Amino acid sequence: MKVGAGNAEIMFQKELFPLEGFCGIHDLPKVSVLVIEEAQKVAIVSIEIVMLWDDFIEKCRKAVEEITETPFENVWIHVTHAITTPHAPGGPRIGLGGEVTEGKEDLEEAELLQKRESYENTIMYALQKAADEASLLKEAEMAVGTGNCDLIRGRDIETPGGWWIGIDGAGESNETMTVLGFRDTDSNLIAVLLSYGMKPCVIDNSEMEKGNRLISADAPGLCCRELENSRGTTVLYCTAAAGDRVPVKTAWYDQVGSDGKPETVDLGVEQGIAFAREMAGQMAAAAEKIIDEAKPVRVDEISHKAGSFVWETKGRIPLQPYREITFTSDGKKDVPVEIISLGSVVLVAGKPEINAITERQLQKRSQYRNTLYLSMVNGGMKYMPDLESYHRISWESQASMLMPGAAEAFVDTAIKLMEEN
Repeated sequence: MKVGAGNAEIMFQKELFPLEGFCGIHDLPKVSVLVIEEAQKVAIVSIEIVMLWDDFIEKCRKAVEEITETPFENVWIHVTHAITTPHAPGGPRIGLGGEVTEGKEDLEEAELLQKRESYENTIMYALQKAADEASLLKEAEMAVGTGNCDLIRGRDIETPGGWWIGIDGAGESNETMTVLGFRDTDSNLIAVLLSYGMKPCVIDNSEMEKGNRLISADAPGLCCRELENSRGTTVLYCTAAAGDRVPVKTAWYDQVGSDGKPETVDLGVEQGIAFAREMAGQMAAAAEKIIDEAKPVRVDEISHKAGSFVWETKGRIPLQPYREITFTSDGKKDVPVEIISLGSVVLVAGKPEINAITERQLQKRSQYRNTLYLSMVNGGMKYMPDLESYHRISWESQASMLMPGAAEAFVDTAIKLMEEN
């Protein structure tokens, strides 16, 4: 097996600000690229950004294809969904809680185009630089390790009017952190892939309305920086099943007020950054131990498979607590499913964010010893919650663009891909 890796900072320029309440930078997010070859060649890209639109993702995949000579269909672009990074200028205006509001950013056309061009060019430059480093492959071996990292909790909370999102919530959780370590023939680390179910939202939307937001890769990104500094290697963070999870500490969240309705608590950007640094250190400490204890896994071949299923979509509804509601279909949509198998490890990629219960169902039925889910790969599709989430009328089920049952169909499709000869 041959492996190459590289990463580069996304050097956001001053002309981008102000945008979505951002006024500056705390730490620079990164683009990281991992290329693995054994008969087949695959490329996994982790971009520490909130989201990217489909047209630009296609450009990114094409760039990785050309630079690393990886087949286009084998290139995965994963975004970590770091909330404390800006959406593309010129896209829908994003309000508190990630809801799309009416209109665009209030900018003159020329300024809007300039900001969008700067945004795209900055990300593409980092991607090309990282891919160029990753194109230099070395003979390598892979090791796998897992451990507990108790830094996430449920975010679904019950209010008198129905379910909403907050902290200390209900629902199944998964505190397992999984590390894939790739070493050269001299046992030097080439790359680390870190899979964990924490959405990068410790700082979240704090002080958005005041315009005091600072760009950050949040706790998972800061964890990667610590590991990169201590291990001298490229570290990719891949957000797993975090659809209904929240970090144990966050600076911006909802709680049930004295009137029984949700109310927002905003602890401020400085407190959010302090939380992020603290949790990054705890994550890095857990990862360091797992890296040291990881066991070698034989990889005789790499297999990439892709499939899909068609599912009914549902119309947008106002996001609020409900006791009763009927979801109605407004069309159909193709839901892609992909897998990459590496010996006893399988990576499962999807566009939607899933809940921990769906991740467990996937892992329980999988024939592989380690089954890892990567969300928001080659595009996003909001949430794909489990059936129980629809029964409770959770926030995730309201925000989903898919009718009930999609998560279960996704698991079925992924398992069929795994079982194909």
